[in-house]
Amino acid sequence: MRKFFAVCGVWIGSRYIYRELLFPFFFSIGAVTFVLLLNFLIKSVDRLLGKGLSFRVIFEFLYLNLAWIIAMSVPMAVLVAALMSYGRLAEDNEITAMRSSGISFLTILGPGIVFGTVVAVLMVFFHNNILPDFNHKARLLTGDIYRKRPGLNIEPGYFMEDIPDYSIYVKEKSGDHLRKITIYSKDSQTVQTTIYADSGYVVVDGNTVLFTLYNGEIHELGLENLQDYRRTDFQKHRIAIPVDNLMLERRESARRGNREMTIGMMRENVQKYTLERNKVYVKIDKLLKAELDTVGIRNLEKVKQLINLKKQQNLRSIEKVQAEAKNRRLNSLQSRLTGEFNLAFSYQRQVNIYSVEIHKKISIPFACIVFMLIGAPLGVMTRRGGIAMAAVLSILFFLIYYVFLIGGEELADMVIIPPFWAMWTPNILLLAVGIFLIYYTTWEQKIIDFARLTQLFRKIFKFRSKITK
Repeated sequence: MRKFFAVCGVWIGSRYIYRELLFPFFFSIGAVTFVLLLNFLIKSVDRLLGKGLSFRVIFEFLYLNLAWIIAMSVPMAVLVAALMSYGRLAEDNEITAMRSSGISFLTILGPGIVFGTVVAVLMVFFHNNILPDFNHKARLLTGDIYRKRPGLNIEPGYFMEDIPDYSIYVKEKSGDHLRKITIYSKDSQTVQTTIYADSGYVVVDGNTVLFTLYNGEIHELGLENLQDYRRTDFQKHRIAIPVDNLMLERRESARRGNREMTIGMMRENVQKYTLERNKVYVKIDKLLKAELDTVGIRNLEKVKQLINLKKQQNLRSIEKVQAEAKNRRLNSLQSRLTGEFNLAFSYQRQVNIYSVEIHKKISIPFACIVFMLIGAPLGVMTRRGGIAMAAVLSILFFLIYYVFLIGGEELADMVIIPPFWAMWTPNILLLAVGIFLIYYTTWEQKIIDFARLTQLFRKIFKFRSKITK
């Protein structure tokens, strides 16, 4: 029992290791989140500029997208924290002192495992209860911003085309007051209207643009009959132009994508699409039983082979006229079965898409434990507690993890591999690496000398340059 509690991190030195883990963990979350948020902001700046958005809306847009960024940064922060804390302990020979006093490496690793497990449990809750709502609201706000027309941006000496069916030219501008205004109306197919005004101003009221013009002329020319011309002088003239989505209109929607649902919601969809797929398979079995006297085939190519064999048998065993009639019926059967198999495939694809997201909500948090099992022994082996080495190694392992994760997701969505293996294979592979590193650190007690590796790469590079010369 004492060994069990020791491995679980309940021993006299566990608090010291917990303190060592906390600072690099939160520091890494802040640093990684800042980098990812800055990258996201740079990519999204074209959607925000020129829309006349308030600071509150821009802040809300970034805040809502912060959820998925944190979901990515936390597992990486666990790996960085493990590398930095255990690397620092090894660098200062504290790991050696602990082991020389009879404390096994598994006992030293215990607090890290407990820390990773606690973070993983919290992240499961975050992925299932918080992230879906944030993703849903972020998608709606992104769509609302995309549909919003840019505000009026009147620059003297340039035509403004922001208002549909109108071209507006202003020669001079002083604050809200405009001088030498020309407005071309293109909203009519029968009359071309041109308005000239000596001065005026413009205001925006909701989704309506109001022009108040002074001392001007209205010219109307009939496009069907050019002799139909009318000129009107005015001292004051007002124009109200309705413009859709000039203001940011916020929508509410009950429809959610797969990344905007909780596990319970997605399980309901999995059951629904599984039921629909099974109904299609029942139809397929009925058709196969009636025409080919077989059931249970779930591969379209095998069905096509059976139909081709049946058509050849018809041509050999019965008269030509009857054989051609039966073969036409088999061709019709093949076309119908092709449609049914395609429908079943589409339902199965939906099942896989939702199943992938269900497994992802658990597998990504579980990666926190896996990264701790990798980072702790790797930190001891490198004996480097600095941020530079931890950042390089964490980025390397994180890239490997996400390459496998994204690749598995694509294969599962195409119904090539099961969703379970798609989402859990990266964890299983890295878990095997972690177990090997723990075993290596426990029994071999060797360190990785990166200075020698650097010298080796330099020698290889020099050797290759001599060959190329």
